[in-house]
Amino acid sequence: MSAVAAFWVGLGLALTLGTAIASEAPAGLAELAEAAGMDAYAVPLKAPRFGLPGLDGEPRGKQNYQGRVVLLNFWASWCPPCREEFPSLERLHQALGGPNFTVLAIAVADTEEGVARFLAGRRPPFDVLLDDDRKTAEAYRAAGVPVTYLLDRQGRLLAGKTGPQDWDRPEMRRLIQEAIRSGP
Repeated sequence: MSAVAAFWVGLGLALTLGTAIASEAPAGLAELAEAAGMDAYAVPLKAPRFGLPGLDGEPRGKQNYQGRVVLLNFWASWCPPCREEFPSLERLHQALGGPNFTVLAIAVADTEEGVARFLAGRRPPFDVLLDDDRKTAEAYRAAGVPVTYLLDRQGRLLAGKTGPQDWDRPEMRRLIQEAIRSGP
């Protein structure tokens, strides 16, 4: 996506969400996002708030991840491309996860039982939240699954992509590492 097209997509989303941020995306991030196959927002947008239960029953919201770069992945246990993508999300978090970065998986139109069956007793190294009524997915304009967004430390949308990704690719890792470095 060209920078001009990304700007108009970002502006459209900003008008829809009503929360445009005046600063530009960090230098070089758009090029890294494009190289990784993601669409960068020319103007970072404040991501919608949410509050969802985790697999442990504890509610979590966007504020729980403030100060960290977040790779927000909307997925479902019944979605074959999501099931294929999930292990690479786990490896990505194992490689880069910590106080500056986390993966956050939001199961859309799914059940706790379906997610538990898919996980088959293994515990992902990141939070898995349940969006059974699709309200959070709708707020993020995630029309299907998988859909992934990269959020900066201030909770703003930097880049997004619909469809499964290979999070093991060096381009993906470079994009996330640059997002971590460009934070305050």
